[in-house]
Amino acid sequence: MKLLLSVILIFALFFSGVEMISGAPAVEALLKTLPRFEGWKMESPFSMPEDEFVTVGADYSRGDRSFQFMVIAGPEAPSAGPLPEELEEDRTAGSTETAEAWFSFFSLGGFPAVKIEMKDESGATVWIDLESRGWLLLGGDGMKGDEIVKLLGKVNLKEFARLVR
Repeated sequence: MKLLLSVILIFALFFSGVEMISGAPAVEALLKTLPRFEGWKMESPFSMPEDEFVTVGADYSRGDRSFQFMVIAGPEAPSAGPLPEELEEDRTAGSTETAEAWFSFFSLGGFPAVKIEMKDESGATVWIDLESRGWLLLGGDGMKGDEIVKLLGKVNLKEFARLVR
């Protein structure tokens, strides 16, 4: 599961050309706001502060299943989004695909979102655009996109959007 999210994050950062400067939100405030999901145990909260953005998240588990929840926040966070530039134009079509994944564009809680489902059914991730100031994402190995959307429906997205300003 960590591998799937790490690959997606590295992929996004690689295509974004992110430079680090100063201005990321406080790590402590983001860590305190990490959600609790009923029936899931939060394990290993983490933070990766940089000069221009910060990544905060946690691993969650239930039995043999697990997922990762992350927030990427700060002035450079929008450039760390889930789509390579050449796929951005496909947003208006509602969906697109690559050789490895399907991308679906929708709205969740009033925020634009991208659902990425691996074609080999190895997992899925949903990225939520927090008013172009950051990203909130949840993904896990073996998870389906609809299962992730259901979990994210219980997250206070407006609170995260407020924190990343």
